[in-house]
Amino acid sequence: MLAILVTPISVPRVVPTDPDDDEVLAAALAGAAGLIASGGRRDLLPLDSNEGIPIVTARDAWQRIASKA
Repeated sequence: MLAILVTPISVPRVVPTDPDDDEVLAAALAGAAGLIASGGRRDLLPLDSNEGIPIVTARDAWQRIASKA
């Protein structure tokens, strides 16, 4: 399965400059995501990971997924 729909129970503040990114991180955690693909060079990508979930560029995500196929 490549994606599932989840509703996070809580959305902690992690990204001080963009509260919408907190929603992304909470959803990834609730869905036990294997990675988070982002173009957010200012906010998400500098985090490198959140709660053990890697935050990578779309290109890196594609390469990781393709290598598992």
